[in-house]
Amino acid sequence: MERKMEEREKNSGLWRITPHVTKRKRKGMHTPGVVAQCWLPSTERQLDDYQQQPVGGDPHALNYVGAAPNSNNLGDRMQVYDGGKALPNPAPNNWQDPQQQQQGRTWQYQKNSANGNTGTTYFVPPLRVVHFDLKGAPPKVSYFKQIFPLLKEAGANAILMEYEDMFPFTGNLAASSAKNAYSREDVQTILNLAKTHHFEVIPLVQTFGHLEFALKLKEFRDLREVDDFPQAICPSRNESFSLVENIIDQVMAMHPNIRWLHVGCDEVYHLGYCSKCMRLDRDNLFLSHVARVARYVRDKHKVIPIIWDDMLRQMPTEKLKEFQLGQLVEPMVWTYVKDVYRFVPYNVWLSYSEVFPFVWAASAFKGAFGETLTVPNVKMHLENNEAWLEVMAEQHKKFGNFRGIVITGWQRYDHLATLCELLPAGLPSLVLDLLTVTQGYFSQQLFTKFHHILQCTVHQRSQVVLRHPLFAGASSCFFPCWAVFRMTQHHSEAVKRVDDYLYDVTVHKAWLTDYNIRHNITSPMRVDEGLADYSSVYYPLTLCTKKESVS
Repeated sequence: MERKMEEREKNSGLWRITPHVTKRKRKGMHTPGVVAQCWLPSTERQLDDYQQQPVGGDPHALNYVGAAPNSNNLGDRMQVYDGGKALPNPAPNNWQDPQQQQQGRTWQYQKNSANGNTGTTYFVPPLRVVHFDLKGAPPKVSYFKQIFPLLKEAGANAILMEYEDMFPFTGNLAASSAKNAYSREDVQTILNLAKTHHFEVIPLVQTFGHLEFALKLKEFRDLREVDDFPQAICPSRNESFSLVENIIDQVMAMHPNIRWLHVGCDEVYHLGYCSKCMRLDRDNLFLSHVARVARYVRDKHKVIPIIWDDMLRQMPTEKLKEFQLGQLVEPMVWTYVKDVYRFVPYNVWLSYSEVFPFVWAASAFKGAFGETLTVPNVKMHLENNEAWLEVMAEQHKKFGNFRGIVITGWQRYDHLATLCELLPAGLPSLVLDLLTVTQGYFSQQLFTKFHHILQCTVHQRSQVVLRHPLFAGASSCFFPCWAVFRMTQHHSEAVKRVDDYLYDVTVHKAWLTDYNIRHNITSPMRVDEGLADYSSVYYPLTLCTKKESVS
């Protein structure tokens, strides 16, 4: 899914690379390994047959009632409150608890002082949802089997499955499925694995924008709102709604027992352009289509539709009420930066509280800070998730409650873009974010469980781990497909050295600039000085992937 450019705060410490990994086996594991095929083959990546450390050990429950954050004072205490009543130690992974589903957990941290008690409230989302964006480098079924236990142990209790072209569509939609799409048996296996781990499953289907996987095909081209751009359907054509119905029906047929269906509806950039739509009010055009989709989902499939909220933020409250949106959908409020209120200000929360009984939040663990990044900036993603916890603690009383938080992991910014961070490269970030939102706040103590889940042999202090944007602290960990993480890490660092070197000799120094090249004039002595460092930069670049193959 595309993200608004103002959301993409670029991280200059990370660099563009295009890693290529051939088939190989890791050696030197400290315990017998298991050969795991991590990714479905595609034209862009061949990432399979990695040897990884099997997941083992019993889950260790988080200590909910215990040490207060950033405090060693025995006089400090933390309790969990639900409706004003003190609770026993909750079970964070019990997604079947209806009270947990509806209310979540509010933490109140009280510190004794000479001047009285001071307190900070923390919020634990009822559902901690991991988003799988499958429209690029999709995991193999065997990889889901390996990582689901890790995610459960970290606190996840739901998954958001964005299949897009990886779903095994049939009939007139068959051409929209990728050549490496999951089979029906694959999808059922994933759903069975989710059930085994007590994960709530929420499928995501596109019903307005981000329909490139279908609209790129000639048989659906006439449904585009703008002929040149295969991004959004024309909502004024009945054939468009037939396409949407078909997508929904086929996905729902394989997910018969779900409670929510995410129907997308974000970033509908091309709206009100065609000859039919341009005569209509844009807000009315958008809301009427959303309402029609929502009623179809509710009436035929008896589930609750979820939509992304960005198209609603500038709409008047009365307009949302006019279309009865509060009775039709639940908005998922998304932003991936540290300052949530910058993009979702207080007036938006006030408006939503007058319309919607329930809302969702959406953060990110990867795929939010650069279209071509290869390793996520863990610190920035952690700050985003911490910020969301603060916002939910402050805003949840305005609603029936927050249903939960979806920690998104975008694989490419849209269907036609190249890949950003791969899932194995983002797994440490995901585990840390899950631990944080499950506890309700970040603390140093989380790293004990973090290292246990990722099977790290070296336990580094969080200050060392988090200050490095490439998350060097996870290099000593042996989680599933850890080789992909290390390869991208080494490659990214090597490319940064190359870029720094090229800048130094072609921009910073005055003998190999564009001017020198255009006029064919320079000092040979100065050029030789610059080339003296060439081998020290080039050699690590050629070795960065070889190091993975022989380690």
